[in-house]
Amino acid sequence: MTLRSSRHKVALYCFCILALVLWTGGCARAPQMGQPGGPAPAVIDVWHSLQGAEANALQSQVQTMMKDNPEVIIKLKYVPEQNFAALAYQAEAGGEGPEIFITSRDVIRRLYEQGALAKTAYTDQGSFPAALANFRWNGTEYALPWLTDVPLLYYRTDMASVPLNLADLFSAKGGVSLVTPNMATLSAWWDGQGGQLENSGTPVLNDPNNLAFLQQLLTWQTAKVLRIDPNALTSFAKGQTPYLIAGASQAKLLTQQKVPYGSIPLSDLLSGQGNPLLSTALGIADSAVKSNNALRPAIQIVEKALLTPEVEGAMFQAGFLLPANMSYYQLPEAQQGVLPQVKSALSEAWALEGNAPEWKLIPLQDAAWSNALSGNIAPQDALTSAQVQAVKVLSAK
Repeated sequence: MTLRSSRHKVALYCFCILALVLWTGGCARAPQMGQPGGPAPAVIDVWHSLQGAEANALQSQVQTMMKDNPEVIIKLKYVPEQNFAALAYQAEAGGEGPEIFITSRDVIRRLYEQGALAKTAYTDQGSFPAALANFRWNGTEYALPWLTDVPLLYYRTDMASVPLNLADLFSAKGGVSLVTPNMATLSAWWDGQGGQLENSGTPVLNDPNNLAFLQQLLTWQTAKVLRIDPNALTSFAKGQTPYLIAGASQAKLLTQQKVPYGSIPLSDLLSGQGNPLLSTALGIADSAVKSNNALRPAIQIVEKALLTPEVEGAMFQAGFLLPANMSYYQLPEAQQGVLPQVKSALSEAWALEGNAPEWKLIPLQDAAWSNALSGNIAPQDALTSAQVQAVKVLSAK
């Protein structure tokens, strides 16, 4: 045997041993989902009602999420909010539709009422309690709070100082402007002064404290220190009014316009009394038809990723609504501007559950406030009429 032939046999032998090792090693390791040769990734369809920069930001975040989690493929579909509930109902009736919905609290409520939602696959332990309560029906969480808003009192630092209390605020020259005098805007003051909507299941819209609060609003309006202005934000930015009540989400716009401003939570004017209502919120919900047990792990992966501070922060930067997750407010970028005040306000917000009767009564009180402040009816009569309607609403099955 020649030396060359011997070397050839040795090389062939070594190659066979190496191939055997690699083959047995590959057999010992289970195929990985999302990896070549492994099980196919789970496909998660997501319907959302976001538009513009927010929709683009969501698409960008989804690409990152799939890169970090190759075991899932996420497909996004935009559905207009006004058609969302109806289209979801039609799709689920045919056994179709998405695994996950992302839309407003009002739409999620309608989805719940038509039986389109399942209990959330992911357990959210990071959201503010009030935000989480908004999406809970009969003790069960049917959606995960994602983005929200809370009202603040803004003041122009070149025109006004921080008021000490309500009396100080409404005695200041120039007065306060707001777009709409409703519960979404004024709930902290209303609650801090003893307002209530129901008592032991009975509506009490004509409660003396409610009447006193509405009369106070009317007195301030008559004295022209409370102005209802659809262009309140613009008026404030132009220096036409020293104080403004608006969502914390508007701070970014004021900063972009280089308006000199400061802000405080509304409850600061009542010595910390009064809880704001989180009436504006986006949530993440699971479909009753498509979110089955087989897809549950994949749905959990997607929902967990959506609720990370990085994703919520990116959505905030793209739009205006603020993260509803407490962990975001631990980030360095959340230690500046209005964000520490937002954290404080969200921590104190009114934990009103999704099926609480107050949600049915709030629109009635809002309408009573609007009618009285428009001069169409006396405050007492406005609340009395609202009370009659409230009894009918709560008694209806």
